[in-house]
Order: sequence, then C-alpha cells, then structure tokens
Amino acid sequence: MLKKPSNYDEIEVNMDFIPIELGGHKGVIMNAEEYTSDVSGNTSLKISVDTAKDDKQPNYYSDLYKSDTREDKKWSNSAIKYVSLKEDENCVRMLKAFITSVENSNAGYTFDWKKEVSQLKGKSIGLVFGLEEYTAQDGKIKTIAKLNQFRSIDKVDNVKIPKVKLIDGSFVEYEDYNKNYTESDTTTSDDIIEIPDSELPF
Repeated sequence: MLKKPSNYDEIEVNMDFIPIELGGHKGVIMNAEEYTSDVSGNTSLKISVDTAKDDKQPNYYSDLYKSDTREDKKWSNSAIKYVSLKEDENCVRMLKAFITSVENSNAGYTFDWKKEVSQLKGKSIGLVFGLEEYTAQDGKIKTIAKLNQFRSIDKVDNVKIPKVKLIDGSFVEYEDYNKNYTESDTTTSDDIIEIPDSELPF
C-alpha cells in the first residue's frame, strides 16, 4: 500500500506547464558574478538570466522561481550560463562575444573593465536555448532545454536552434536529432507548483 504524504492535499500542481521554446528569446541579465569552481579552480562569469517582459514567453524563469515551493529553491540551472575567464584564445573569444552581445543590446552602453561585473545586472541580452541530454534518476536518457548562447537582442527572432548536446558530449543537428525525438523523452528540472509571489533571489 502506498503511503500518502502528509502534505498531499495541500499541494497544488500546475498541469498546464509550458516549456521554454527552443531558439531565440529577448532576455535580461538578472545577476552577474565571478564564480570559482571548487572542482577545477577555474573562474568564470556566472550569468543568470530571465526572458524579457516583451518576449514571447515573458518573465519565464522568475515565474518559475515564484512557483517553486521547495525550501532550498534556486534559480533554474537552465537559465544560468558560465562564461570562462581563462585567457586561452577560445575562452577569450567567448567572453568577447558575450560582452559584445550586451553592448549591442543596450544602446550607448560600453562595458567598463574598471567596475564590478554587477554592472551587467538589468542589461538586455539575446538568449538562445537548445536541448541537452542527461541521465534521469530512472536511468533513462532524457532532454532538457538550457541556455546555450548569447546573442545581440536584435538577432534572436530568426536564430537557428542550436545543435543538441548528447550525453557523451558530442553534438548533432537539431533537425537530425528530432527525427528520433519523442515527447516522453522531455522533462524540466523544476517542479511547477503554484504559490503566492515571493522575492526573487537577486
């Protein structure tokens, strides 16, 4: 016999959950901070984003956060991207692409290297979401939509959906992957529970 959880009757579940659309979105930077990995010791910019108020799915991740009843709730990992601060050519290229995207998305703004990275908070930015595979608790390989790229905000309307990141770290075109894609393989990393608005973590 299945034991009924003590708070089962009080929990409200939103059965109308709509996942983030793959591809381009208008976005806003909710927080920017320097982050050093405990594992690798490498330092990155940790950029947390939300969809903009005028996006096709406005305030998507802030609404998701407000709807989470977990005591240890955090901003969705799907809306966080790390930009490496290592000085090899590829990492510097990615950092410059990010900074350029911010500058191009905010008229008259130039990143000030003498100021803290918190200057990025509240700035507009173009976002591109793609699929990534992961291994679920039941051992099955599933997919989740995650922030994949930054773009200038005026370039996101017709952006191509990025390649799908497979479980082995390789990539395949979305169109090719989608030929074998089934709805039952999708998931979200967040439980969608309806509660009154609460403060955002930033």
